[in-house]
Amino acid sequence: MNTSKKYGFIMLAVGIFSIAVSVIVFFEPNNIVVGGFSGLGIIINRSFGIPVWLSNIILNIPLFILGFKIMGRKYILKSAVCAVLLSAAFNIAALLPEFKGDIMLILVYGAVFDGLGTGLVLRSVSSTGGVDLLASIVHNKKPYLSISAVIFVINSVIILMGLFVFGSQKALYAVISAFISGKISGTVLDGLSFSKAAVIISEKSQDIAESLMHNIERGVTAFKANGMYTGSEKNVLLCVFGHKETSIVKDIVRGIDSNAFVIVTDVKEVMGEGFKEIKH
Repeated sequence: MNTSKKYGFIMLAVGIFSIAVSVIVFFEPNNIVVGGFSGLGIIINRSFGIPVWLSNIILNIPLFILGFKIMGRKYILKSAVCAVLLSAAFNIAALLPEFKGDIMLILVYGAVFDGLGTGLVLRSVSSTGGVDLLASIVHNKKPYLSISAVIFVINSVIILMGLFVFGSQKALYAVISAFISGKISGTVLDGLSFSKAAVIISEKSQDIAESLMHNIERGVTAFKANGMYTGSEKNVLLCVFGHKETSIVKDIVRGIDSNAFVIVTDVKEVMGEGFKEIKH
């Protein structure tokens, strides 16, 4: 197994176990249903006594059969393996002590583990089946329905079911936790903002560009633009740099042209020379 595949498998394993911890340690003992097949499994467990790991397998089987024809063999086999691993992780996580303390700690830490796990699984280009797989199947048959919209509707229905089983208060808690989880998984999937980008408009763009390239050793790109108010042609500079260099960039621009117009914004991910290597 090469380094890239090994890293991907470790990321997937950590993600799956993190999801299992969120469900078994935090959500299930406190009847918090945040959506997904795991949330549906919590409802089934309380209603019929079927453990979450078993309901996860049972609920996924018809999806795998249906998806095999629609999504293709490779995708379904990978999802099936991940679903089995998740059920195994549920059993392993059951060895950990359940947390039944402060409700806000339950919501936050449950959401952190769930969001982190979901983000890592998605980053490894995998799926644990469940709602994600169901949404992909629906989208494949009805392309005008986005996957995110289908997931939202399905999870809303599951949370609504939790409302009838565990009461409105638990359902409201679940909404908060689902929101936090979604934010965290998005951050894990997209990456943290470690870079900045500056758009600079100045009469002394050449001097500013040379100073930036010399002092912070970052590339600068110039675009030709026309000011709609003055009608004059100017260079618009674009420079991407590390967040620690923000004050240096501002000082350089201020020292050369105090009348310059500058926009500094966060950049989620930068690939290329001087930053992260472009990989498949």
